[in-house]
Amino acid sequence: MALAPLLRRGPHPETPGLPRPDSYVTDGHRLFRVISQFATVGEHVFASLEDCRTLEVQAYAPGELAAMRLRAVKLAE
Repeated sequence: MALAPLLRRGPHPETPGLPRPDSYVTDGHRLFRVISQFATVGEHVFASLEDCRTLEVQAYAPGELAAMRLRAVKLAE
């Protein structure tokens, strides 16, 4: 599993909102399950998403997530 480089941020980074863990988001081509919302490890901030096709979990920096233009997936009732 390759991790994307993480961006250095201050204590309150400007980040796009992510739905709660165990919810789903899409970029229009891929489906992801939110594993964790933004977490800080040292000076780095990231969120973890699982690709639902490959089941790989990858950490994404806030800028990477913003570039992906993710949107929430609403489950049918």
